[in-house]
Amino acid sequence: MLELQMAAGANEVYVALRPPADVAVSFDALPARRDDEPTHVPSTALLAELVTAAHAAGLRVHFCADAPVVAHGHEAAWRAHVGAGVDAGADTVVVGSLAGVARLSGSGIPLVAGLPMGVSTLGYAAHLRDAYGVRRIVVPHTLTLGEITGFCTLDGLEIEVPVQTGAGLDCTRCRLSDIPGVGLGCRAGYTGSQADEGPPADLGGFLDGASDCALCDVPALIEIGVRAMQIPGRESPNVRQNAKITQMYRRAVTGHTAGTPITEVIAAIDRVELMWQMGWLPRLCDQQRCRFRDTPQQRAYV
Repeated sequence: MLELQMAAGANEVYVALRPPADVAVSFDALPARRDDEPTHVPSTALLAELVTAAHAAGLRVHFCADAPVVAHGHEAAWRAHVGAGVDAGADTVVVGSLAGVARLSGSGIPLVAGLPMGVSTLGYAAHLRDAYGVRRIVVPHTLTLGEITGFCTLDGLEIEVPVQTGAGLDCTRCRLSDIPGVGLGCRAGYTGSQADEGPPADLGGFLDGASDCALCDVPALIEIGVRAMQIPGRESPNVRQNAKITQMYRRAVTGHTAGTPITEVIAAIDRVELMWQMGWLPRLCDQQRCRFRDTPQQRAYV
């Protein structure tokens, strides 16, 4: 997966480490498995190898320790977990709660306020910067381009924007989980029924109020000063498809840098990419799953 992401043009990667065997929860924002795929690097030795390979290729590495909640009894194990990521050479640690930020403040570890923190106001972002030394903010899925522009005006903060895979209309606040106490819930595949009798129905569609694609707005994100575009997928069962998504965003970035209109970049993709024609267009474009465009889902955001 790392090699494919390098070839696709990624210049930053996220890694997450399997928690100790005696800890029953994940120390980051995903459970141990999602859609029956592992989400964690299985050992500190492999983690160090991955970080070394990424650095040799010029990639920045972020270590995920962004669980929304760490129980009091697991605090020492969480700190040791963070230490393992730092010892492996990770450039930053992604944290998922204000308590986690406070625990690591003053440690000298470069901190990223991860998506589970739900940093949706400029005041909150500035407080994290000034009080705790946070240097990067991952903004929530539901912010508009105008709102993200405000974050980009804050001195001393890098702004990271999730692209390509969205989350629910009230992202990071519902606390619905994939498994008890862990993970994100808006796409977890909940089932239920409207009556006592009858087979359970798939409620995933009801919970999934997400928008996704931001490819058309890559030029706008660059122009307002966004530092990074985050493409989720460390649990992806199809690593080649996931790398292809990265490649398309890299094409958009490179095209904008060269002065090529995004419409021409997308037209070129349309001519040569089967995944675009058979997957991207019908699943995203035709369904108006556009992150920053005026769609019914965007109008429903609060």
